[in-house]
Amino acid sequence: MYKSPIEKIYGELQTQMVQEDEKMVIKAIEKVGVNVDKGELIKALQYDRNQYTKGYEDGRNGVLDKIRAEIEKLQTYKMFDGEKTVYIELDDVLAIIDKHKGESVE
Repeated sequence: MYKSPIEKIYGELQTQMVQEDEKMVIKAIEKVGVNVDKGELIKALQYDRNQYTKGYEDGRNGVLDKIRAEIEKLQTYKMFDGEKTVYIELDDVLAIIDKHKGESVE
């Protein structure tokens, strides 16, 4: 498969720009007189990112648990061909989803 050489040049240029930005930030910080351990800063930022992701997943799972519980309450049983079958109105399920979709985060 053909690979354009422009991608490589662009990638190298982008890497160089990021490195130059980092150097400028470090110089500005040193100018102010603050000592920053780059490795520790990166670790702290990654930890913060992981906390955000964990919080997002916890919130999502919490809402899904609420929706599941409400849907389970809607279950009724009907007999079809002599077999007991779970019956749930689709409109009721969609209303529950819409209700939780509009909730604000507390």
